Amino acid sequence: MHREDVVLGFPLNDSQKIDIFNLLDKANITSKKKIIRFSNFLDPYLVSIAKRVLEPYHDINYKALGGYEGAERQIIILYPDYFNKDQIDIPLRVLNIKDLPNGITLNHREILGSILGLGLKRDKVGDIIINENITQIIVLEEIADFLDLNLSRIGKYRVKTSITDIDNVLPKKDNFKMIKANIKSLRLDSICAAGFNESRTKSASNIKSGKVKVNYMPIDSVSYMVNEGDLISYMGKGRIFFQEILGKTKKDRYNVLIKKSI
Repeated sequence: MHREDVVLGFPLNDSQKIDIFNLLDKANITSKKKIIRFSNFLDPYLVSIAKRVLEPYHDINYKALGGYEGAERQIIILYPDYFNKDQIDIPLRVLNIKDLPNGITLNHREILGSILGLGLKRDKVGDIIINENITQIIVLEEIADFLDLNLSRIGKYRVKTSITDIDNVLPKKDNFKMIKANIKSLRLDSICAAGFNESRTKSASNIKSGKVKVNYMPIDSVSYMVNEGDLISYMGKGRIFFQEILGKTKKDRYNVLIKKSI
Protein backbone atom coordinates (compact mmCIF):
# COMPACT_ATOMS: atom_id res chain seq x y z
CA MET A 1 0.00 0.00 0.00
CA HIS A 2 1.29 3.47 -0.90
CA ARG A 3 1.76 6.07 1.82
CA GLU A 4 -0.85 8.28 0.17
CA ASP A 5 -3.44 5.52 0.48
CA VAL A 6 -2.88 5.25 4.22
CA VAL A 7 -4.05 8.78 4.95
CA LEU A 8 -7.14 8.66 2.74
CA GLY A 9 -10.20 9.53 4.79
CA PHE A 10 -8.33 11.73 7.25
CA PRO A 11 -8.85 15.50 6.89
CA LEU A 12 -5.20 16.59 6.68
CA ASN A 13 -3.48 19.58 5.13
CA ASP A 14 -0.21 19.18 3.22
CA SER A 15 1.97 19.84 6.27
CA GLN A 16 0.08 17.29 8.36
CA LYS A 17 0.38 14.68 5.61
CA ILE A 18 4.15 15.19 5.58
CA ASP A 19 4.25 14.60 9.35
CA ILE A 20 2.38 11.31 8.97
CA PHE A 21 4.47 10.24 5.95
CA ASN A 22 7.65 10.90 7.95
CA LEU A 23 6.30 8.78 10.79
CA LEU A 24 5.53 5.93 8.38
CA ASP A 25 9.05 6.12 6.97
CA LYS A 26 10.45 5.78 10.50
CA ALA A 27 8.09 2.86 11.22
CA ASN A 28 9.37 1.07 8.11
CA ILE A 29 12.98 1.58 9.26
CA THR A 30 12.17 0.23 12.73
CA SER A 31 10.42 -2.78 11.20
CA LYS A 32 13.20 -3.62 8.75
CA LYS A 33 16.33 -2.73 10.73
CA LYS A 34 15.04 -3.41 14.25
CA ILE A 35 16.20 -0.07 15.60
CA ILE A 36 14.53 2.66 17.64
CA ARG A 37 13.21 5.74 15.88
CA PHE A 38 11.12 8.66 17.12
CA SER A 39 9.00 11.36 15.54
CA ASN A 40 9.08 15.09 16.01
CA PHE A 41 6.38 16.62 18.20
CA LEU A 42 2.81 16.08 17.02
CA ASP A 43 -0.36 17.75 18.25
CA PRO A 44 -3.13 15.57 19.74
CA TYR A 45 -5.01 15.35 16.44
CA LEU A 46 -1.96 13.97 14.62
CA VAL A 47 -1.15 11.66 17.54
CA SER A 48 -4.62 10.14 17.26
CA ILE A 49 -4.15 9.60 13.52
CA ALA A 50 -0.64 8.24 14.03
CA LYS A 51 -1.96 5.55 16.37
CA ARG A 52 -4.40 4.42 13.69
CA VAL A 53 -1.95 4.33 10.79
CA LEU A 54 0.55 2.34 12.89
CA GLU A 55 -1.92 -0.47 13.56
CA PRO A 56 -0.76 -2.63 10.58
CA TYR A 57 2.81 -2.80 11.96
CA HIS A 58 2.58 -5.98 14.03
CA ASP A 59 6.33 -6.37 14.62
CA ILE A 60 6.87 -2.98 16.25
CA ASN A 61 5.50 -1.18 19.28
CA TYR A 62 5.21 2.51 20.00
CA LYS A 63 4.48 4.92 22.80
CA ALA A 64 3.44 8.56 22.69
CA LEU A 65 4.85 10.88 25.32
CA GLY A 66 5.37 14.58 25.89
CA GLY A 67 7.36 14.69 29.10
CA TYR A 68 4.55 14.69 31.66
CA GLU A 69 1.07 13.32 32.16
CA GLY A 70 -1.45 15.28 30.13
CA ALA A 71 1.08 16.80 27.72
CA GLU A 72 -0.57 18.10 24.57
CA ARG A 73 2.30 17.90 22.13
CA GLN A 74 3.91 14.47 22.05
CA ILE A 75 6.53 12.49 20.20
CA ILE A 76 6.02 8.88 19.18
CA ILE A 77 8.83 6.45 19.94
CA LEU A 78 8.91 3.39 17.66
CA TYR A 79 10.73 0.25 18.77
CA PRO A 80 10.87 -3.50 17.94
CA ASP A 81 8.25 -5.55 19.72
CA TYR A 82 10.83 -7.48 21.76
CA PHE A 83 12.32 -4.32 23.32
CA ASN A 84 11.58 -3.36 26.92
CA LYS A 85 10.05 0.10 26.60
CA ASP A 86 11.17 1.07 30.12
CA GLN A 87 14.82 0.76 29.04
CA ILE A 88 14.48 3.17 26.11
CA ASP A 89 16.17 6.54 26.58
CA ILE A 90 13.63 9.32 26.17
CA PRO A 91 15.05 11.93 23.75
CA LEU A 92 13.48 14.89 25.55
CA ARG A 93 14.95 17.63 27.70
CA VAL A 94 13.60 20.60 29.63
CA LEU A 95 14.84 24.14 29.02
CA ASN A 96 14.32 26.26 32.14
CA ILE A 97 13.88 30.03 31.96
CA LYS A 98 14.13 31.93 35.22
CA ASP A 99 15.58 35.02 36.94
CA LEU A 100 13.12 37.39 35.24
CA PRO A 101 12.46 40.80 36.81
CA ASN A 102 9.93 40.71 39.64
CA GLY A 103 6.35 40.65 38.44
CA ILE A 104 7.22 39.74 34.85
CA THR A 105 5.51 36.73 33.29
CA LEU A 106 6.32 35.66 29.78
CA ASN A 107 3.54 34.61 27.44
CA HIS A 108 3.37 31.62 25.13
CA ARG A 109 3.46 33.63 21.91
CA GLU A 110 6.58 35.60 22.91
CA ILE A 111 8.45 32.46 23.92
CA LEU A 112 7.57 30.48 20.82
CA GLY A 113 8.27 33.46 18.56
CA SER A 114 11.76 33.88 20.04
CA ILE A 115 12.52 30.17 19.55
CA LEU A 116 11.32 30.11 15.96
CA GLY A 117 13.26 33.33 15.35
CA LEU A 118 16.43 31.31 15.89
CA GLY A 119 15.61 29.26 12.81
CA LEU A 120 14.10 26.24 14.56
CA LYS A 121 10.91 24.51 13.46
CA ARG A 122 7.81 24.21 15.60
CA ASP A 123 7.88 20.43 15.55
CA LYS A 124 11.11 20.40 17.57
CA VAL A 125 9.35 22.05 20.52
CA GLY A 126 6.77 20.49 22.82
CA ASP A 127 4.65 22.08 25.51
CA ILE A 128 5.58 25.43 27.03
CA ILE A 129 4.75 25.41 30.74
CA ILE A 130 4.47 28.85 32.33
CA ASN A 131 4.42 28.94 36.12
CA GLU A 132 4.85 31.88 38.49
CA ASN A 133 8.59 31.65 39.10
CA ILE A 134 9.81 29.53 36.22
CA THR A 135 8.98 28.73 32.63
CA GLN A 136 9.83 25.32 31.22
CA ILE A 137 10.04 24.38 27.56
CA ILE A 138 10.04 20.72 26.56
CA VAL A 139 12.27 20.17 23.54
CA LEU A 140 13.91 17.40 21.59
CA GLU A 141 17.31 16.54 23.01
CA GLU A 142 18.95 17.42 19.69
CA ILE A 143 18.17 21.14 20.04
CA ALA A 144 18.52 21.57 23.81
CA ASP A 145 22.16 22.72 23.79
CA PHE A 146 21.53 25.06 20.85
CA LEU A 147 18.71 26.78 22.70
CA ASP A 148 20.69 26.99 25.92
CA LEU A 149 23.47 28.81 24.05
CA ASN A 150 21.36 31.05 21.82
CA LEU A 151 18.08 31.87 23.55
CA SER A 152 19.21 34.97 25.41
CA ARG A 153 16.21 37.25 24.90
CA ILE A 154 12.45 36.82 24.87
CA GLY A 155 10.54 39.90 23.82
CA LYS A 156 12.28 42.86 25.43
CA TYR A 157 13.69 40.85 28.34
CA ARG A 158 17.06 39.18 28.65
CA VAL A 159 16.75 35.65 30.00
CA LYS A 160 18.95 32.98 31.51
CA THR A 161 18.43 29.35 30.60
CA SER A 162 19.48 25.96 31.86
CA ILE A 163 18.88 22.37 30.76
CA THR A 164 17.50 19.68 33.00
CA ASP A 165 16.29 16.11 32.67
CA ILE A 166 12.74 15.46 31.54
CA ASP A 167 11.90 14.01 34.97
CA ASN A 168 12.16 17.52 36.43
CA VAL A 169 9.08 18.96 34.72
CA LEU A 170 6.95 20.91 37.19
CA PRO A 171 3.14 20.51 37.26
CA LYS A 172 1.33 22.75 34.83
CA LYS A 173 -0.99 25.34 36.38
CA ASP A 174 -4.03 26.10 34.24
CA ASN A 175 -5.18 29.71 34.21
CA PHE A 176 -8.66 30.24 32.86
CA LYS A 177 -11.90 32.12 33.28
CA MET A 178 -15.45 30.81 33.05
CA ILE A 179 -17.88 32.38 30.59
CA LYS A 180 -21.64 31.93 30.75
CA ALA A 181 -23.39 32.70 27.48
CA ASN A 182 -26.82 32.51 25.90
CA ILE A 183 -26.59 31.41 22.28
CA LYS A 184 -28.99 30.52 19.49
CA SER A 185 -27.32 27.25 18.47
CA LEU A 186 -24.33 25.00 19.11
CA ARG A 187 -22.77 25.83 15.76
CA LEU A 188 -19.08 26.60 15.72
CA ASP A 189 -19.57 30.24 14.75
CA SER A 190 -21.93 30.79 17.71
CA ILE A 191 -19.58 29.16 20.21
CA CYS A 192 -16.57 31.13 18.90
CA ALA A 193 -18.46 34.40 19.01
CA ALA A 194 -19.44 33.82 22.65
CA GLY A 195 -16.09 32.47 23.79
CA PHE A 196 -13.89 35.03 22.06
CA ASN A 197 -16.24 38.01 22.48
CA GLU A 198 -16.72 38.89 18.83
CA SER A 199 -19.54 38.99 16.30
CA ARG A 200 -20.79 35.83 14.61
CA THR A 201 -19.98 37.45 11.27
CA LYS A 202 -16.32 37.86 12.19
CA SER A 203 -16.12 34.36 13.66
CA ALA A 204 -17.72 32.90 10.53
CA SER A 205 -15.24 34.70 8.29
CA ASN A 206 -12.25 33.44 10.25
CA ILE A 207 -13.59 29.88 10.39
CA LYS A 208 -13.95 29.88 6.60
CA SER A 209 -10.37 31.21 6.36
CA GLY A 210 -9.02 28.17 8.22
CA LYS A 211 -8.14 29.93 11.47
CA VAL A 212 -10.13 27.64 13.76
CA LYS A 213 -9.54 24.04 14.87
CA VAL A 214 -11.74 21.75 16.96
CA ASN A 215 -9.81 19.17 18.94
CA TYR A 216 -6.83 20.16 16.76
CA MET A 217 -8.70 19.21 13.58
CA PRO A 218 -9.01 22.04 11.01
CA ILE A 219 -12.67 22.98 10.59
CA ASP A 220 -13.80 25.47 7.92
CA SER A 221 -17.55 24.92 8.24
CA VAL A 222 -19.40 27.54 10.31
CA SER A 223 -22.27 25.08 10.85
CA TYR A 224 -20.06 22.42 12.46
CA MET A 225 -21.84 21.30 15.64
CA VAL A 226 -19.74 21.56 18.80
CA ASN A 227 -20.02 18.98 21.58
CA GLU A 228 -19.45 19.27 25.31
CA GLY A 229 -15.75 18.80 26.07
CA ASP A 230 -14.52 20.04 22.69
CA LEU A 231 -11.38 22.16 22.58
CA ILE A 232 -11.51 25.06 20.14
CA SER A 233 -8.30 26.82 19.19
CA TYR A 234 -8.47 30.11 17.31
CA MET A 235 -5.39 31.45 15.55
CA GLY A 236 -4.18 34.62 17.27
CA LYS A 237 -6.89 34.50 19.95
CA GLY A 238 -6.13 31.46 22.08
CA ARG A 239 -8.37 28.57 23.02
CA ILE A 240 -11.62 27.72 24.74
CA PHE A 241 -13.21 24.54 26.09
CA PHE A 242 -16.91 24.05 25.53
CA GLN A 243 -17.56 22.98 29.09
CA GLU A 244 -21.26 22.33 29.47
CA ILE A 245 -24.80 22.94 28.22
CA LEU A 246 -26.59 24.38 31.23
CA GLY A 247 -30.09 24.19 29.74
CA LYS A 248 -32.44 25.76 27.25
CA THR A 249 -34.64 28.85 27.55
CA LYS A 250 -38.32 29.20 26.69
CA LYS A 251 -37.20 30.77 23.41
CA ASP A 252 -35.25 27.60 22.61
CA ARG A 253 -31.83 29.18 23.11
CA TYR A 254 -28.91 27.49 24.88
CA ASN A 255 -27.35 28.56 28.15
CA VAL A 256 -23.76 27.32 27.99
CA LEU A 257 -20.59 27.35 30.06
CA ILE A 258 -17.28 27.98 28.30
CA LYS A 259 -13.82 27.78 29.86
CA LYS A 260 -11.32 30.17 28.30
CA SER A 261 -7.57 29.89 28.80
CA ILE A 262 -5.87 33.14 29.82
